[in-house]
Amino acid sequence: MHIVHVIARLNDGGPARVLAALARTMIARGHRVTVLAGSCAPDEPDLSDEVRASGAALEHVPGFGRRLRPTGDCSAVLFLLKRLPQLAPDVVHTHTAKAGVLGRLVCRARGLRCLHTYHGHVLHGYFSAAGDVIVRTVERLSAGPFHHQALTPSQARDLRDRARIGRPSRWTVLPVPVQPVAPLPAAWHSELDPTIPVMGFLGRLAPVKDGALFLAVLAELSKRMRLQGVVCGDGQERGQLEAQARASGVTVRFTGFIPAGEALAAMDVLVLTSRNEGLPLAAFEAASAGVAVVAPPVGGLADMIRWRAALGARRNAPALADAVHRVLTDTRLRRRLVARAKQVQEGVTPEALAPRYERLYRSIVEGHR
Repeated sequence: MHIVHVIARLNDGGPARVLAALARTMIARGHRVTVLAGSCAPDEPDLSDEVRASGAALEHVPGFGRRLRPTGDCSAVLFLLKRLPQLAPDVVHTHTAKAGVLGRLVCRARGLRCLHTYHGHVLHGYFSAAGDVIVRTVERLSAGPFHHQALTPSQARDLRDRARIGRPSRWTVLPVPVQPVAPLPAAWHSELDPTIPVMGFLGRLAPVKDGALFLAVLAELSKRMRLQGVVCGDGQERGQLEAQARASGVTVRFTGFIPAGEALAAMDVLVLTSRNEGLPLAAFEAASAGVAVVAPPVGGLADMIRWRAALGARRNAPALADAVHRVLTDTRLRRRLVARAKQVQEGVTPEALAPRYERLYRSIVEGHR
């Protein structure tokens, strides 16, 4: 079977890491994998080498990248219209919003079978109310007859049932593979006070991740107990978040992009403050590293909370601060959360999920669904 993945760019984030894991596991099972990807921005870590190391063939798509650019996107469409039929894939697997829309439109024009994975979605939390309506309309139009993958039951209800995207019979709820991470020591850890708990953030510094709320939670809880914060990640909001931290007087270190194991090794609790999530890779990575998670019940995080793999709280500073306080002061609760999260995480390793992905691809190729 020849699987062709299409993604806007291979920046160091969930979709690219998932794609690399999928490529590696499918190649190990005897399949051929090609990846068509655009370019990362100069300030973004690029996972192209990791994808090549998986054994996949990697080709550059001109025009694909982070931002919407009509001329670039037209170049990408023209390239895909020509190249996808030449590759003759058994199934095209699209990832990320822009590649998902353009890839599905090209697959419809060329009569190719397609699966689109919603790692997250931009139906709300990214744009204005009017923008949300436009995005939902575009997603419904591009969905067409294709297969779609939600990562958790909550995401399926949001996309399939509420947003009415695609055909209900062609939706699959299937987690993405998450590679376990081990705590990784780093020199900067010695600059933290080992006697004071550390509350951590891990992810892009973008509006949908709401780093401002993380800092508000840190400030709220710092009124009750001594606490340190670490913000691991980078992005467009870093400058304003650093300014917010200085203004609030909280003790917080901004590390920029670092390996997940290095980030998690510094934390006593990981706090996710997202407005919207697919399957939260950071939460599963925290589980494998033995770090408890506190989060609001949004998207896939609602499922993590329902599975008792994370402690949930309303998405505001006082409620999340209360939850973090419970985790930091109740050792038994923290151990229960970590133990249950590890059980859940073991079910989403690349090796555990590989047979399910292979069955999904085959069902699409054979037209069973």
